[in-house]
Amino acid sequence: MDLSTTEASLLLIGAVLVGALPPLYGRWSDRGLHGFVAFAAGLFLGSLFLHLLPDLMAGAHGHGVADEEGFAPTSGPWVAALAGLLLLFFGEHIWARAHSGTDQHDVVWMATLLGLCVHAFVTGVALTPLLGPDSDGAMWPLLVSLAIHKASEAFSLATLMRLAGRSRGRIALMTLLFAVVTPAGLTLGATLLADVPQTGTLLTGFAVGTFLYVSVGNLLPEVFHQSEQQAVRVISLLVGIGVAALGMPHVA
Repeated sequence: MDLSTTEASLLLIGAVLVGALPPLYGRWSDRGLHGFVAFAAGLFLGSLFLHLLPDLMAGAHGHGVADEEGFAPTSGPWVAALAGLLLLFFGEHIWARAHSGTDQHDVVWMATLLGLCVHAFVTGVALTPLLGPDSDGAMWPLLVSLAIHKASEAFSLATLMRLAGRSRGRIALMTLLFAVVTPAGLTLGATLLADVPQTGTLLTGFAVGTFLYVSVGNLLPEVFHQSEQQAVRVISLLVGIGVAALGMPHVA
């Protein structure tokens, strides 16, 4: 059975919207929300070390060798990773401090949204060659596992926005924005890959930088800044890593 871009897009959008429902409409205590943030931190760390970094290494090694001046053309993805990390760092420590009224929880979810959107777009671009008339039934298990991963990411984003006290309407709007990013990557993927073959690798590099900063600079400190329920949060963190390891196909 052929798998069209439209079918894949609808499945992924639906998964994102379903994943956001529990934190959006459930009644959770502050402790419960921090347990979910621990899960989100594990999801980010697992995605970073088990998927994004291996993909970045493979993509970087797939393009050329150092020129006569010693500059390797493969440095582009690593520059993109550094740019992603610095963008979030400066955004938090310069922009947020300049707007002293900005809540730290707002900074966390905004940074998380940026990292997730970049990663989601990369995934859409990477899926482009696998869909269309030449696709087969083997794509469905891959897409279903990707949908599970997208639902987990939406769950994490909605949890962080609830922790920041954002309204349900605002959370729903940001979730919808995140939901359409991967379909956008699917739609634009063929053009981007044709015009700039390294697009996917460069975006993966940027996603590595954003995921690294969000997980280590924002989520882990948020999870463990309190002394209560440390064991539960460690378990939630490990579960998030496990979901990243099992729930996402190697496509990005």
